[in-house]
Amino acid sequence: MKHGGHIAKSGLAPIFHLFTHAFFKSLLFLGAGAVIHMVHSNEIKGMGGLRKLMPVTHTSFLVACLAIAGIPPFAGFFSKEEILTAAFHANKFIYSIGLFVSGLTAFYMFRLYFSIFWRKEANVHNPHGEGTATMKLPLIVLTAGTLLAGFVPFSKYISSDGAPLETHVDWVFSIAPVALAALAILLAAALYKKENDKAEKIAATLGGLYQSAYKKFYIDEIYLFITQKIIFNLIGRPAAWIESAVAPGPGTGVAPRLGRRYSLMATHTGELDVYASSLDRRPGGLREAQQAYGPENGDVAWNTNLWGFYVNDSIHLTPKLT
Repeated sequence: MKHGGHIAKSGLAPIFHLFTHAFFKSLLFLGAGAVIHMVHSNEIKGMGGLRKLMPVTHTSFLVACLAIAGIPPFAGFFSKEEILTAAFHANKFIYSIGLFVSGLTAFYMFRLYFSIFWRKEANVHNPHGEGTATMKLPLIVLTAGTLLAGFVPFSKYISSDGAPLETHVDWVFSIAPVALAALAILLAAALYKKENDKAEKIAATLGGLYQSAYKKFYIDEIYLFITQKIIFNLIGRPAAWIESAVAPGPGTGVAPRLGRRYSLMATHTGELDVYASSLDRRPGGLREAQQAYGPENGDVAWNTNLWGFYVNDSIHLTPKLT
């Protein structure tokens, strides 16, 4: 990594985004919690029109959505621009993917925003209202952070070698990502700000593509098939049989034939004293233990000088007397 230079070329742009992201993403999570607290549901289709009932949550959620969409002057704009700038100079194809995903983010976040706070009249009967001051104060604090974090001279304090890095906004370069984000927001508004069937009609024209996207391209189903049908059956079940039939304690399965001292369960217990006891099984260990503790301790099996403990037959550590 070169000394000094521009933050976008230094590899620190993602770290800057992680810093700004902490504010607006936390704000979105807390806002979602406040909404669920209000409507007693996390089903988005049952929400709508909450902006008048939840003014603080509505404002803070809007600010967070604008930030994650990369709209200036909110925090996410500055850090996203640094990432896109770095991608543009490194690989145009990667930049194009980042640009598309940036616009996609703006669309689905404002789909969420309009579906919750607009779309239809609210139908909520809730005596506790938006929430207490302890719920709203963190929203306000994080809103302030989302508004101001982008102006923090991050590259002045964080760099690979302590040398300050240059950071600035290229407004000409920013035209494309900001314009794309704005178009995505307008599209989301057209589809979801008021109650209508436009989105459903578009989904119907896309057919299988929409269905696959709605099902998350069946990633969950594939994962469950691999884990439950293949891994659990071919690996998990044999492992469970070995644990129950071969390696239990005395009295069950095959293990009783092996004897207590040779049982796998007896040696693999997760207890420090059992493992320590296996470090030194010298022939004279029992004799040394009997000399230290007396003939009445004849059950002592061995000692280990390394740990400074004797291990008796009940598998407990007893400190050495000398």
